[in-house]
Amino acid sequence: MNQPDIRANGASAVARCRGAEGTELAAIILAAGQSTRMKSQLSKVLHPMCGRPIIRYITDLVDAISARRCVLVLGHQADRIQKELADTGIEYALQKEQLGTAHAVAQTRDILADFSGTVLILNGDTPLLTAQEITQLIQFHHQTRAECTLLSSDIPDPFGYGRILRDETGMVLGIVEEKDATHEQKKIKEINAGIYCFNSRSLYDSLSKINNQNAKKEYYLTDSIAILRQEGKSVQALKAADYQTVLGINTRVHLAEATRIMHQRIANQLMERGVTIVDPNNTSIDFGVRIGQDTTICPNCVIEGNSSIGKNCHIGPFSWIVEATLEDGVQVEGGCFIRGATLAAGSRIPSSARSWSGQESVRNIFYGIREEQ
Repeated sequence: MNQPDIRANGASAVARCRGAEGTELAAIILAAGQSTRMKSQLSKVLHPMCGRPIIRYITDLVDAISARRCVLVLGHQADRIQKELADTGIEYALQKEQLGTAHAVAQTRDILADFSGTVLILNGDTPLLTAQEITQLIQFHHQTRAECTLLSSDIPDPFGYGRILRDETGMVLGIVEEKDATHEQKKIKEINAGIYCFNSRSLYDSLSKINNQNAKKEYYLTDSIAILRQEGKSVQALKAADYQTVLGINTRVHLAEATRIMHQRIANQLMERGVTIVDPNNTSIDFGVRIGQDTTICPNCVIEGNSSIGKNCHIGPFSWIVEATLEDGVQVEGGCFIRGATLAAGSRIPSSARSWSGQESVRNIFYGIREEQ
């Protein structure tokens, strides 16, 4: 099948970033939590979103910015997460007890003992974050020569997030967590996204000074901000242009909302490259699906897995395509279910047809179909 490589990935193109001005860059991804608010036995970073685990969006982001080192802090279901990421070359640190974000980062101290440069700290549950946003954060961090730069955002409902505290000149003073915030502090709309750039030495020096004197009796990484400020060191905050990019997934409701946003990104990307999606709000296309130019996808279609659709195809409404290959010019009428099959160029598929790899009883209703053996 001769078609351009139009792959749905929902990501923004961005130049690779090596810190800034040649500075080395290491990334730490925090993914040790038990995901209690998801009400699931599965780690939240392994929950699927648009056809792939949430954590894959973060590891892809780290790859896109070309971090020299990447350490993933694991705890709950560490073995399952390592198995999922076996092909990545990521290093791992184990947080045996979940005693807070500062404690989690501290588990990387020995692994990065010989590293000198910028340390980027990310959360494993923020799949909407883009490489472009992180590149801007890193560049801003180096331009301002700060010891720490955090990513913040103004959001309509800041409940549950740490609030950014600033003085009358706008300088960052610190961060207060929801459970420790006063009534007035809870009115602040600017939240901490939990994404930071640190000078490596300043990071580990400040970690040793953090205590757990707070409502949750945890060691908060956010306390490092006030520590650095008290020492007269520069702390900066860069506001994300779109608050949705920094939203974390803590509940099934959050997962559904993030999935909706990612589906929209995927649809927009495909439409910009020559695919017609009649109703993007009611079409579900997984990450990595390939669709050729001048193909039309009608409303209420679901296209999943490693599916590939050629040029000049027409997919009728309410069709479900899973791990299938449709060559150029395939016409699929409404309500079809196609799994694991290869449809030859020019095939015409009648309404409500069903086919999947290895199913012999219905293969003759297709014109030009080639079943995968």
